[in-house]
Amino acid sequence: MSGATTDRSGPSTRRLLGVLFREEWRLHTQLFGGWRFALFPGVIAVLAVGATVALRETGTADGTILTGLHVLALGFGLYSGTAGFAGSDMLENVFGELSLLLSSSTTLPLSRRRLLGVFLLKDALFYAVAFVLPMALSNAVLADRLAAAPAAVGALWLSLSLTFAAGMALTVALIAVRTRGVPTWAITAAIVVVAGAAWLTGIGGAVWKAFVPIDGGLAGAIGLAVGTGVVGAASLALYDPTYGRPSRTASDRFARLSDALPVEAIGADSALVSKTLLDLARSSGGVAKPFVSAAILLALVAALVGVVDSITGIAPAPGVFFGGVLGLTAFTTYNWLTQFDSLEAYLAYPVSIDDVFRAKRVAFVLVGAPTVAVPYLTAVLWFEATLVDAVVGAILLAGYALYYYGLTVYIAGFDPNEFLFDAVRFSLFTLGVGVALVPTLVAGFVVVPPTGAVAMALGVGGVGFGVVGLVLSSRAGSRWEQRSRNE
Repeated sequence: MSGATTDRSGPSTRRLLGVLFREEWRLHTQLFGGWRFALFPGVIAVLAVGATVALRETGTADGTILTGLHVLALGFGLYSGTAGFAGSDMLENVFGELSLLLSSSTTLPLSRRRLLGVFLLKDALFYAVAFVLPMALSNAVLADRLAAAPAAVGALWLSLSLTFAAGMALTVALIAVRTRGVPTWAITAAIVVVAGAAWLTGIGGAVWKAFVPIDGGLAGAIGLAVGTGVVGAASLALYDPTYGRPSRTASDRFARLSDALPVEAIGADSALVSKTLLDLARSSGGVAKPFVSAAILLALVAALVGVVDSITGIAPAPGVFFGGVLGLTAFTTYNWLTQFDSLEAYLAYPVSIDDVFRAKRVAFVLVGAPTVAVPYLTAVLWFEATLVDAVVGAILLAGYALYYYGLTVYIAGFDPNEFLFDAVRFSLFTLGVGVALVPTLVAGFVVVPPTGAVAMALGVGGVGFGVVGLVLSSRAGSRWEQRSRNE
């Protein structure tokens, strides 16, 4: 068995870990193309190093740059922690009935908790090398001399990896609590109360520093590692592998929703729009998912703004800054709307691909508008934006959201998640986002509050990018219809 042993409990942990690693690599290379996925870490490295150089040249403090990298690592960890729990419900919504390696505990002598623990360990190690390590290369730019660069990169890599693992552990803990029958609203309320208490008592900064071990030295790193291990182990012990969502009786909401939609405005695509909205509503998490994604982005960006302000004394114009950044929720909103769909599924119906893409655009507007409006209003009120700043930010938010949507649908079609691991598509998307967002963020930090001329230029730019987004989304149907015919 070449060093691997088996017993009544199944294969050894080392062998199981090796199988999971091979499956992770096979899955990514087959889905996204071998060389396209293999180049993806290089794309991340170029972006991280390039952004670090640019930020340093504009006077951003090294500590602020490192904090931003830890925010990204924590957010990625929070998202990655859901992967191990996707097999039974979410993946079946997307792919139908599947037999996944993670589900093999139902047919093989494997403990579900043990398999899940090894799976999460595999994810932590895999992404620490494939994604976190390229991010850590940015510390070579911050090193005082070339000889110190390897040690600086290694230190940041360990720090970011711990933060990433801590994010995973927090998500696993929340999901484990959910499997014990605690309702989602109670978990959300508890998070809000804890966050509010941390802010009111002034310990929020100290709590955040715990997630930046590179600032706390060896003691901070050991503390975060031990805490992550304890939370992870306790979560796996608490997790109920037999948990399943309660059965629900569905009423004929399709007819009610179709009647409620303004058919005159939507046209013949109202049935397709209704289907998209119902697919979202009936999926795990329902219509709350886009709002949760927007809230997470708002919280992360607001925390980063606070850190930058406390270190440098520079705070951006809230309307311009949040208007530009929150437009990125267009990607996540569109992802939720297409997660349970494929173009092939519509071939059996008397509709064109153009009709389908047009319906998705209408559904995107119906879902996306309230999704971004709530966090944006929260941001401008919380950070006390001026009237001009708030109006310009609203124009940017609407225009950039349409632009990011058009960019996403034109490049990725019905598979927006795919170019997250496709070096070519991701590079194109990043370039497209950067063309609009980078100048906006620079203006938001340099001219506070925006002057009349700057406000006018930004407003015109927001409208212009919105028009570009509409053009891209209107042409996406014919583009992907032609590609489907060629394939």
